[in-house]
Amino acid sequence: MVRAKHYVISLSVLFISLQATAQQDQAFDYYRVYHSATDLMDKGAYAGAIEQFRLLEKSAIRTGSQPAFESQLSLIKENAQYYEAFCALQLNNDDAEGLLLKFIKEHPENPLTKLAFFQVGKSYFQREDYPASLVWFNKVEAGELSGAINTEYKFRKGYALFATNDYKDAQILFGEVKNKVSPFTEDATYYFAYIAYLNKDYSIALLNFEKLKNSKKYEASYPYYITAVYFLDHRYDDVITYAIPILNSTKQLYETEMLHLVAASYFAKKDYQNAASYYTRFQDLDLGKTQNTQDSYQIGYANYKIANYPKASKELQKLIDKKDIYSQNGSYTLGDVFLKTNNKQSARSAFLVASKLDFDPQLKEDALYEYAKLSYELNFNSQALDATRLYLNTYPRSAKLNEVKTLLAEELLNSHNYREAIDILEALPSMSASAKEAYQKVTYYRGLEFYNERAFENAQGLFMRSLKYNIDPKITAYATYWMAEAMFEMRKYTESIASFENFLQIPAAKTLPVYNYANYALAYAAFNGEQYKKAANYFEKFLDGDEKDKNTVKDATIRVADSYFVLKSYTKAMEYYNRIIAAHEQGEDYALFQRGMIQGLQGALDTRINTMNSLLSTFPNSNYADDAAFEIGYAYFLKSDGETSKTKLMALIDKYPRSSYIPRALVTMGLIDYNADKDDVAVQSFKRVVAEYPSTDEAKQALKQIEKIYTDKGDAQTFITYAATTPIGNYTSAEQESIMNTAANNLYLRGDWAGTVAAVNAYFDKFPKAIFDKQGKFMRAQSLVALKRPDEAIPDYNYILNDWTSAYTEKSLISMSQIYLAQKKYNEAVTFLKRLEVNSEYEADRTFALNNLMLCYAEMEMPDDALKYVELVRENTKTSEEDKFRSSLFAGKAYLLKADTTAGLKELNEVVSGTKTIAAAEAKYNIANVEYRKRNYKASQKTCFDLINKLSSYDYWVAKTYILLADNYVGLKDTFQAKATLQSIIDNYKADDDILPSAKAKLDALSPAPEVKKDDNKPTKQ
Repeated sequence: MVRAKHYVISLSVLFISLQATAQQDQAFDYYRVYHSATDLMDKGAYAGAIEQFRLLEKSAIRTGSQPAFESQLSLIKENAQYYEAFCALQLNNDDAEGLLLKFIKEHPENPLTKLAFFQVGKSYFQREDYPASLVWFNKVEAGELSGAINTEYKFRKGYALFATNDYKDAQILFGEVKNKVSPFTEDATYYFAYIAYLNKDYSIALLNFEKLKNSKKYEASYPYYITAVYFLDHRYDDVITYAIPILNSTKQLYETEMLHLVAASYFAKKDYQNAASYYTRFQDLDLGKTQNTQDSYQIGYANYKIANYPKASKELQKLIDKKDIYSQNGSYTLGDVFLKTNNKQSARSAFLVASKLDFDPQLKEDALYEYAKLSYELNFNSQALDATRLYLNTYPRSAKLNEVKTLLAEELLNSHNYREAIDILEALPSMSASAKEAYQKVTYYRGLEFYNERAFENAQGLFMRSLKYNIDPKITAYATYWMAEAMFEMRKYTESIASFENFLQIPAAKTLPVYNYANYALAYAAFNGEQYKKAANYFEKFLDGDEKDKNTVKDATIRVADSYFVLKSYTKAMEYYNRIIAAHEQGEDYALFQRGMIQGLQGALDTRINTMNSLLSTFPNSNYADDAAFEIGYAYFLKSDGETSKTKLMALIDKYPRSSYIPRALVTMGLIDYNADKDDVAVQSFKRVVAEYPSTDEAKQALKQIEKIYTDKGDAQTFITYAATTPIGNYTSAEQESIMNTAANNLYLRGDWAGTVAAVNAYFDKFPKAIFDKQGKFMRAQSLVALKRPDEAIPDYNYILNDWTSAYTEKSLISMSQIYLAQKKYNEAVTFLKRLEVNSEYEADRTFALNNLMLCYAEMEMPDDALKYVELVRENTKTSEEDKFRSSLFAGKAYLLKADTTAGLKELNEVVSGTKTIAAAEAKYNIANVEYRKRNYKASQKTCFDLINKLSSYDYWVAKTYILLADNYVGLKDTFQAKATLQSIIDNYKADDDILPSAKAKLDALSPAPEVKKDDNKPTKQ
C-alpha cells in the first residue's frame, strides 16, 4: 500500500479580507503558526506538526469589530483539530482515533468531517478489522471525496468487502480503481481478476491477470491463475509453454499447484514420462496435503505407462478403499500392474474391487472377466465359477462371449466344487465335447462326496448321471463301481450285484486297483441278498485275485465258508473254516464254533463236543463261549445223555447268567426231565423260563410244554389258573395285546413317528404290565427321538436298561448315547458308551462305543483319554478305514493339546494323505494353524491353498482356512491381500456360525478410519 496524503484547505481565501492594521498582527501570527504546522505535516514531521496544531487549538483570538475575520480564524482552528488527529493517526498514537471521533462529534458540518470518517475507517482497515472499517467507510460516499483520496477510498473499501466475502460489490469497486493510474491500480487489477476467477469468468480473469505480467509485486502469484485458466480451458500446450519457464526461473507462491497443473496437462496430452516427472515434483512439495483420488489415479497410471510399476502400485493402492470413478479405473490399472509384476494374487483382488463399482460399465465388465480368469488360474475354482456365471448372466451379448464360455469349460473340467459345476453345466442349452467330459467327471466326484457323507441315494443318482457320457473309460468304470457300492449300502442287493457284474465286464476296470475288490463287494451283496451260491463263487474269485489285504482275505475266507454252510455244502465250508483255524487267524474262535456245528449236522456229536471244548479251552473269553457251552450241553441232549446234558447246561447258567442261551438251556433241561417222566421237575424248569424270560420264544414253548404236561394229566384247570397268573397265559388279553403291539410296530416300521407314540401310549394305557413292554417302550423312545423330542424318550430307554437280557438293551444304550452326542453333552454320553463298551454282545456295537468314546474325550479336551481310545479303535478289527483316519485326526488334536507338535503333525498328515473326507479338511486346517503359530507363514499359506483347492466342498473349513490365510498375509506384511481375503469371506459366506463374526472383527482391526484434509487456495492479503 502507498502512504495516503493529507489535504489542507487553501490559505489564500483566509487572507482576502486582511487589513494592514495593528489589530491584525496577532491574527497574522496565528496564520503563520498554521502555515508552519501544515508545512511540517507535508514533510512527514507529524510529531512537530501536532505540537503546532495544538497551539492553534488552544489559542483564543478576538478581532473585535471583524466577526467575519474571526469566523475565518475559527475555521482554521477547527481544521487544526482535524490535522492534529490526522498526524496522530500517521504516528499510530493511541489517541488518534479518539481525536478523530471528537472532531467528528464537535464539527459535523466541517468539510473535513467526511475525510475524518474515511480516516477512522482507514485506521480499522490498517488493523485488518474489515467489518469495523466498512462501518466508517459507509458513512461517506465516494463522490464526497475527490482526487487521489477518492481512488484510495474505493480500493480500501473494495478490499474490506473482499475480505468479508462480499465479492460482488468488491469487484465493482476494484473495477473502478483498476482502470485509473494510481498506487492502487495493480492491487485492484489483481483482486478484480481473482474474483472473476472465483466466479468462473475465466476469459475476464485471464485478461486482467495478463495485465500483471510486469508486476514485481504479484509475479509470485498471478502466474498460477493464468496457468489455471489455461488448464480449465483445456489449453494444455499453453499451460506447459507458459508455466514451465516461470517455474524454472522464479519462486512461485503457488508452485505446488502449478506443478500439479503442468503434470495434469502432460497427462491430458498422454505424455506420461513428463507427467510422472512433474507429478513427482508436485508430491515432493505437497506432501499429501491436497492430493486427491484423481491425482492418485493419474500419478499411478502415468507411472504404469512408463513401466515404473513400484511407484504405480504404491499410488493406485491408495484408491482401493475409495468409491468413485478413479477408484474403479485405478483398481483395474492396479490389477494390470500386479500382472506385469507377476503378482497374480493381488491382481485378482484388484480386479475384484474394480468389478464391484458401477461408474464405468465397460470397465466393470472387463474387470469381472479378468477376475474370473485369474481365479481359475490360481485355483480359486468356486469363485471362478461364480464370477464366470455372473459374467454370462450379466453380459449375455458380450464381445468376449466365446472366450468366457471357453473359460467356463476349462473351469468345470478342473473344478473341485462339483455341486456348483453341475448346476452350471446342466443349465447350458447344449454341451460341447469338453463340457460333456467335465460333466462326466464332476457328477462322478460329486457322487463320491455324497458316498463319503453316507448319502447313498444321492450318490447313486449322481453316478447314474455320470454314466450318461462314456468319454473317459476310467471314470465310467469308477462310477459303475461306486454306484454298486452305494446300492449295497442301501440294501439294494439285486441292483448292486448287477452293477458289480457290469463293472467287471468293462475293459478299463481291469486296470483299476478296485477291480479285484469288486469280486469281494459283489460276493457280499449276494451273501446279504441270500444268493449264497453266487456269493461263494465271487468270494473265491476274490481270494484267487491279485489286489487284496490280509484282513479282507480273512473276512472273505470266513464268508465263503458261511456261504457253503448255508448251502449245506459242509465239506467246502469245512475246508475254508479249517484255513482260518490252521493259520490261527483272527476269527479262529468263530471258525471253531462253525466247525463244531458242521460236525453236529453231520452226526458226529462227539467230535462236535470235542471241538466246542477246544474252543472254550483256547478262547475262554470268546464272544462264542456261551454259544459253545450251550451246544455242548445240547449235543449231550441229542445223544440222549440227559444227566450230562443237564450238568453242562446248569454250568452254562451259572457261568453266563446274562447269556441269551439261558432260556433255551432251561427248556432243554425241562425236555430232558419230561422225557425221563420227571414231569414235576420239568414243570419247574418250564415255569422258570415263563417267569424269568416271559418275552422269549422259549417261554412260549415252555408254556406249551406246561400245557401239554397238565393236559396229559387231565388237569387243565390248574394250567388255566396258572396260565392266568403268568404274563403270557391270558390268551384273550394276549391276543388283544398282540394286535395292539402289531399295530404299533407297523406304524413304527413305516416311520410314522407320531402315530407310533400314540399307539404305544394307548397300548400301555390298556396293559400297564405289558408283555411287549420293552419293545413298546423302545419303539416309543425311537419315535420321540425322530420327532426331535429326545428328552421325553429318556425314561423309556432307562426302563429298558434295567434289564440286561432284553433284545433292546444294546440298542437303547446306542440311542441314549446318540441323544447326548447330538446335544454335545459328552459327559452324559460317556456313561452309556462305557456300559456299551463293556457289556455289548455285538462287535459292531462295541465298535460304535469305542469310536464315540474317542470323539467325546476329544471334544472334552481330555487328551490322555482320547489317545487311549484312539489305540482301542485302531486295535479293533471291525474298525473301518475311514474311522482309522478319524482316529488319527483325534490323535493329532490330542497331541497338540499336550504340546507334542511332532506327534500331532504326524497323525494329522496321515489323515490328509489317506482320505478326502471332512476329517482331512479339519486335519489340514490344524496343520496350517500349527505352521502359522510357528510363524512359518509361507508354509502355512501353501497348506491353506492346498486345502482350499483339494477339499473345497467342506465350506466351513474352507472359510476358516481363508481367515487363517488372512492372518498369514498379515504376518507377511501384506495387509492389502489380508483385507481383500477377509472381504471376500464377508461377501460370499452364508452360514450362521462363527465364521462371519471372526472375519469382520479381523477386517475392522486392519482398517483405521481415514483422515479428512481441507483444501484452501484463497490468496492472502498482499
